[in-house]
Amino acid sequence: MRQTTRTVIAGALAALAAGFAGTATLAQSGGLSDIARPRVNGPEVATYMLEQRQNAEQLDGESASRVYGGRKSQAGAWPFQVAMVAQFPPPEGKTEPVLSQFCGGSIIARQWILTAAHCIVQPDGSTLAPDKLFVETGTTKLAQGDLRAVARIITHPQYDPVLFDNDIALVKLAEPIGNSRGAVGAVQVLPQGAPVPGGQGLVMGWGMIDGDRFTDDLMETDIDLLPNDTCNRGMAEQTKRDMGSFLLSMGRTSRIPEQTLEQAFEILTRNIGPALTDNMVCAGVASGARTSCRGDSGGPLLMRKPDGGWIQVGVVSWGRVPIGATKACGHENLYAVYTRVSNYFDWIGAQLRSN
Repeated sequence: MRQTTRTVIAGALAALAAGFAGTATLAQSGGLSDIARPRVNGPEVATYMLEQRQNAEQLDGESASRVYGGRKSQAGAWPFQVAMVAQFPPPEGKTEPVLSQFCGGSIIARQWILTAAHCIVQPDGSTLAPDKLFVETGTTKLAQGDLRAVARIITHPQYDPVLFDNDIALVKLAEPIGNSRGAVGAVQVLPQGAPVPGGQGLVMGWGMIDGDRFTDDLMETDIDLLPNDTCNRGMAEQTKRDMGSFLLSMGRTSRIPEQTLEQAFEILTRNIGPALTDNMVCAGVASGARTSCRGDSGGPLLMRKPDGGWIQVGVVSWGRVPIGATKACGHENLYAVYTRVSNYFDWIGAQLRSN
């Protein structure tokens, strides 16, 4: 799951606050257009996750308590779940390249994987090279499945790396899935325009668990699917807290009158818009105890069908982290956000037919 603080620019806020009081300022006049914009993304997801895995404590699935808040998946339980694996050059003094899981995905056809665009798109807007990407299938334990080569990567043409809108991508395998060490199968995707029902869902992945640790065992957890307004309210409240803390900190060091900061805070918070678009799904629990986290990106959000089977309604996309947070995930009232796959059913079908 991609995570963002969506913070404001220090210089812009200081200049804005100083301007309300109409007093003299040491800063040069100018607007936001004169402020250097921050980079949209940090390092690519694959590189970031490699560093996280190398530096984090590794646990086995029996010792892990949480996907956050989850349990170890049973072997063969999710034949459509795959691990996205990136290849890195050999470390100094070594000859073998490094392979590292960095995202998840789901099998939707014998030669096609559904995942998140932010897993694939790099900071410069290019995509990962297919020859440096592998898909591991048929396992709930990393490095015990089949590594499959990739022929092509297709990201949604309207993917927005700032809002994480249209955060969806397709990966075409070099060969259709045939023989397998473990169970493999495709998952059904919610049809075009179908509403996502409220109720309980399930998410899984090899991402970060409680205590910012990792396990090679696939973990799963039950979460609630909620109206987007629930996510928007929680994120707006956190934005207010972050913005207020930031303004007070910068205001004090810049000697901006508190009354001026209050005016700036009121204007900024009055204009906070919804964090989620209609292409997204809100899911989790209010306490944050059960949720997806870093490394789970691209994996499926599932709901139970009336016949007892499973259907994919979302793709793990992004989440919000408060400024100064000491843990990666599991924050109260900050639910995780998933790509709403029913908005892309027709797009997925068109890509499979034409590629």
